[in-house]
Amino acid sequence: MLATGARIGEILALRWEDLDLAAERPTLTICGTLVFVKGKGLFRQPWTKSDAGYRMVVLPRFAVGMLLARRLVAADNPHDAIFASRRGTWLSPNNVRRQWRQARADTDLAWVTPHTFRKTVATLIKDEADTKSASAQLGHSSEEVTDTYYVAKPVQAPDVSEILERLGTDPDGRPTSVGHNDAHG
Repeated sequence: MLATGARIGEILALRWEDLDLAAERPTLTICGTLVFVKGKGLFRQPWTKSDAGYRMVVLPRFAVGMLLARRLVAADNPHDAIFASRRGTWLSPNNVRRQWRQARADTDLAWVTPHTFRKTVATLIKDEADTKSASAQLGHSSEEVTDTYYVAKPVQAPDVSEILERLGTDPDGRPTSVGHNDAHG
């Protein structure tokens, strides 16, 4: 999830055929998601949440290394799933979330959820490139969704102290009485 910004259901729906690790720039095609249907159970839906969700992403080296190592030890399964259960079935997003909660129990990481990885990817890409790139990576149809809900807003306001300094000086740049010994600061 941290290597792609994909949704948990998209990651768990990945199949080995969705990867091209031999390419000069290894890619992953996100082309499905896992859904639970009452009475039918968990299955792979061969489309994403939206049309924009169908996307091919270039994988960072750390993800390629992890996937190659996983391929060496992965048991065959009827779905060709990259992340299959021990029985060869799809991993349930709810079970993965529960296991994640258990893994971070008794730590100060309670705030880290699978969705946190998605927001982290969006913020990093926006900061290093732009919102358009972050939106495309996450599979959003609009930059507005990415910017409003996924990109972390800075906690510290920009340094505009030089601009505000003018409020405490007269036109000649001398300190005024405003701000000296009163509560206007």
